[in-house]
Amino acid sequence: MSHPFDSHLKEYQFAIDHLAPTVPTAIKEQAQKMHNALLANLSATDEEIDSALFQTGIAEYPHRHAFKEMTSGDVEARRVEIVFEHVEPEVAEKVKKFIESQVTINELVKSQLFETDFTPEERHQIEDALLDADIHIKEEFGKEVVADAKTYDVLVKKWEGTRDAIVTKIAELDALKSRDEKWREEIEGKVSRLREGFLVTEPDVTQDEVEHEIEYWKGTFGDEV
Repeated sequence: MSHPFDSHLKEYQFAIDHLAPTVPTAIKEQAQKMHNALLANLSATDEEIDSALFQTGIAEYPHRHAFKEMTSGDVEARRVEIVFEHVEPEVAEKVKKFIESQVTINELVKSQLFETDFTPEERHQIEDALLDADIHIKEEFGKEVVADAKTYDVLVKKWEGTRDAIVTKIAELDALKSRDEKWREEIEGKVSRLREGFLVTEPDVTQDEVEHEIEYWKGTFGDEV
């Protein structure tokens, strides 16, 4: 019997398999442990899966951004190159259209468009190519980061600060729901959506997005902003 939320768990597994190469082994192992436990529990809820995705996202966030900052856009360019080498030309052309619209391959694979615009065979080609790309990226760029561990550690601290600031701001927004029962449900919905930005399968939330919401709601309540 398949899991009631099998597709959600497959997204989680894909995210684990494609974590940045510098994400510590302990984080990867914990994520895999949570995934396996959820997969084995047919009673696991969608909310429990999201909770695990959130925990993994919060943990991997500073490492992913530190790695991305150190390697600039080189990693994505290399990923695209390897994928195009592995898939059929017509599949490469379809992927290219999304890349030209400023969508990364990993973002594409996580999106609903991947299911609707690509056949099962095309999706299989792309996913296999991405796995191979990750192996090459770990070999080629992982060494670069290891060679400058001091810079990497500084960047991790920087991005931990960014992550913590966003979490604090989301909590500040959440606290506003108690100001007026009329707006409680809507604010809770906004908070839930912003927290989704830390799910390892979703696009990042930015501090600007959260601050914009806080300003909006404080304005609604007549506060000076």
